[in-house]
Amino acid sequence: MPLSIDNKLVNQIKSNLLKAQKIVILSHMNPDGDAVGSSLALQNWLISSFFCDKNSPIIKIVIPHTCPQDMRYLPLAESILDAENSLQESLDYIAAADTIFCVDFSKASRVLPFDNALLQSQAIKICVDHHHDPDENLFDTIVSVPDLSSTCELLYWLFCAIHGDKSVNDDTARCLYHGINTDTGGFSYANEDPSLYEATAALMHHPLNAADVHNRLFNSYTMTKMKTLAFLLYNRFRVFPDQGFAYIYVSAGDMEELGASAYDLEGLVNYTLMMEQIKVGAMVKETDGKVRLSFRAKNDFDVNVFAHNYFDGGGHTKASGATSKYDFATTVRILETNMLRELDIFNKRKES
Repeated sequence: MPLSIDNKLVNQIKSNLLKAQKIVILSHMNPDGDAVGSSLALQNWLISSFFCDKNSPIIKIVIPHTCPQDMRYLPLAESILDAENSLQESLDYIAAADTIFCVDFSKASRVLPFDNALLQSQAIKICVDHHHDPDENLFDTIVSVPDLSSTCELLYWLFCAIHGDKSVNDDTARCLYHGINTDTGGFSYANEDPSLYEATAALMHHPLNAADVHNRLFNSYTMTKMKTLAFLLYNRFRVFPDQGFAYIYVSAGDMEELGASAYDLEGLVNYTLMMEQIKVGAMVKETDGKVRLSFRAKNDFDVNVFAHNYFDGGGHTKASGATSKYDFATTVRILETNMLRELDIFNKRKES
């Protein structure tokens, strides 16, 4: 069944867009394929469909970190602004905006250093996201479907609700398909909602070159990333088969020695789940002066709850993250001790 979106929300967005003159599309730190794909899909759709026969407003995408190289093939990616290269210009666009779309995030803390600018803005703020617990005090309109496959899938159904499925052109479809592939791990993550496959089937009517998208996402590691992966699996990989848990840890010193960046670590947490007996995986990484964690699960253990309870993080039941308030060594210790205890409890409950 197609995903149904509340008509009240659809009409609110349409009404706001008809008055918009300066639109900013904002997404989160360390942008992944869903963040970039949804931002670009929205920009392409607004230009090519909603405003195609009207005076188009200024529409600008702003993100905290630079758009990764492997996503710059997407339509309009060259026009994205980021805080690393254009901080003041980015802040000026946010300050001048009358409408701000917040895609693939739902809390101001996810867009540092733009958090204060977002909080202080008097613009209409519209959240389109698939994570839990959006900040209801921050946004004027919230389109949220927790645990949906991706924000890109949610946007597809929103576009259809606003303007019909014919409003999605080839460029918009490419961006949506990229984001869906990213957040589903090439359709390998557990997701049995028919809406995902119906949306994907509709996108396949466009010339996507699906094999090329897959190769860009999953078969385009740099030499540095391959060497980093090899080092981490050999030296920084801990496995607890009795509990079904494995994790990778990488310190700032490791990163410097390897000559690696945060982008070289993207997706490596998924390697923790490649062994049959491992059901829950994690990665702890010390980059850019922060200690961050990623969690993945392929059983019913809720990593969203674990991330929230121990690290004030969150996300989805099978894929979550957090930024730790502790130092690297303490974070690793807290992760290992508490995950093993929680999994012992979980496994005993499943056996009883």
